[in-house]
Amino acid sequence: MRKTSSRRLLRSLPAAAAICLFVALGPASPARADWLVTRDGGRVETKGAWKVEGKRVVFTLKDGTLSSLRLTEVDLDASRQTTTAMAEEAAAAAAKAGAVTEAPPVKKSTRTFTDKDFARAPALAAPKDDAKEGDATKPAPTSTAGPVKVVDWKKAQNQETHALEITGSVRNTGPDLALAVSVNIRLFNPRGEQIATVSAALDTRSLHPGQNTAFKAVFPDVVDFASAKIDVLSTPMMEKPPPPAPAPAETPPPSGR
Repeated sequence: MRKTSSRRLLRSLPAAAAICLFVALGPASPARADWLVTRDGGRVETKGAWKVEGKRVVFTLKDGTLSSLRLTEVDLDASRQTTTAMAEEAAAAAAKAGAVTEAPPVKKSTRTFTDKDFARAPALAAPKDDAKEGDATKPAPTSTAGPVKVVDWKKAQNQETHALEITGSVRNTGPDLALAVSVNIRLFNPRGEQIATVSAALDTRSLHPGQNTAFKAVFPDVVDFASAKIDVLSTPMMEKPPPPAPAPAETPPPSGR
């Protein structure tokens, strides 16, 4: 028996039967979004599925940035429940819109991130040669908006490895939980040419409002530099909203005499 193509099959069916077949098959369903829930109650939507790798949960943000959180900071059961609930909400919205028309976008509980939400620290002058090794150098004031900022930094020469090390700390000055915090340090020579760049190691990559964390970058092939620029990136996420205020008690009507 020869195979009949789907196009010939639709032409051979009556109009009503063809419509029933299209409705039964339905349009292609949109890609399912996954959600991560922290133990503090914050939520973030991921691009594709998140996965547990050792002691970390690895995921991709909606803007394509590869990020991770410590396993102890994530509520896996709540993450799975939230992912299922959001999928059911999307399916219900699609069913309400109809089988043929495209379902309206599901309202998300997270904010839409733009470039203004990411903090970038300005170029910082290196410590002067006559300064004592290990003295902290505070960054110059900046008008750049961003929740996570550099608090202080310093350079030192490791006596054992003879590598140049830059250490310091950053602080979340915003009102929201900051996720995927990263610190990238670039070094320049007196001619303004970049001579090295390193992504610093941080004690933690998620900061609550007002929380600090230390960072450290090692430059094994650098002896000295003229200036440095420290770039700080983070993803703000709204904390768990406060519970709604209780409704005021109704005042009973005055009793008649």
